[in-house]
Amino acid sequence: MGALILKGGNVMDPAVGLNAVADVLIRENRIASIGPGISELGAEVIDVTGHLVTPGLIDMHTHICWGFTDIGLVPDEICPQSGITTIVDAGSSSWPSMGSFRSQIAGPSNVRVLGFSNISSLGIPTAGTPELESLKFVNIDRTVVSVAENGDLMVGIKVRQGNHLVGSNGLDPTRLAVEAAEQLAVPVMVHVGNTPGPLSDVLDLLRPGDIITHAYHGYAHGILDDHSAVWTDVIEGHKRGVIMDVGHGAGSFKFDVAQAAFEHGFFPDVISTDIYTSNVDGPVFDLPTTMSKMLNLGMPISDVIASTTSIPARVIGRDDLGTLRPGSVADVAVFERQSGSFEFCDSHGDVRRYPQRLVCRHTVRDGHLWYSAE
Repeated sequence: MGALILKGGNVMDPAVGLNAVADVLIRENRIASIGPGISELGAEVIDVTGHLVTPGLIDMHTHICWGFTDIGLVPDEICPQSGITTIVDAGSSSWPSMGSFRSQIAGPSNVRVLGFSNISSLGIPTAGTPELESLKFVNIDRTVVSVAENGDLMVGIKVRQGNHLVGSNGLDPTRLAVEAAEQLAVPVMVHVGNTPGPLSDVLDLLRPGDIITHAYHGYAHGILDDHSAVWTDVIEGHKRGVIMDVGHGAGSFKFDVAQAAFEHGFFPDVISTDIYTSNVDGPVFDLPTTMSKMLNLGMPISDVIASTTSIPARVIGRDDLGTLRPGSVADVAVFERQSGSFEFCDSHGDVRRYPQRLVCRHTVRDGHLWYSAE
């Protein structure tokens, strides 16, 4: 494999505090060096002047089990043009289907595929499946053994804690998910929105490093009080180390909620899409679109990049990812930050026009130029 130089871009790597105009030299499948004026005989050179060069993106909440669920997308069809080099499935599969997840989804994909295992043995075959309406579908022992045996693939436990999904079981599904995760020393990702009780009750069960996904939903028991301020209990839970994830989805992101929270400085730790068959053609589209929404709502660009690279890497226990540190795997994304008038829609049908957006121009995966818009 020949060398590749990304020339003259604004290189931003939050993992190492880098934000400078520089060249990136890729040799074999590794980041060889970063700095000004790099040249190498025989290297392919791509001029990225004026563009943003970042580590390959990590989308921490997606649904990609296309072979055995109704909601799954094919990873390699959505990732290259989005700058995503690591994609994480959020509980579509569970211990009975983990072998299929490995052989049918992760194995054949060019993008790096990881996953959260659903605490319910049903997984998420359809978006509306009430997989935790009966706790007979929860087997902690089998879940723990399966995730432990697939530690290279599975990064945590997923639980969907909505009223319509848990029936009369209250918060027991989250308690069981935490019990399994404690044995594995991995995080729990909790789907919230119309939970049986205030969000503070869920937060009380979570440990530092556990994840609230759909943090900016527009339903009952959200992060805002009646005065559109962030609940004190939510702020305290976040300070305690509970991770706040966007998890946009078809019904789980509301502009008004995010705008009010952002005005109070309550930004997400992680930006993810919750992308699946029902929202890939809108309102989600892709991860850069979701990032653009956060950017237009006032989230600093450095935080936007950190929330899709170094922070999700840390959350899933993969600090080897989400960085351009020399010696790390050469997963790189290049974005154009465009100015104009662009239409965006949230999950509740609110359509807004904003003045900027991020568009992927190139994606390098494992040292190979995987996508180029040129």
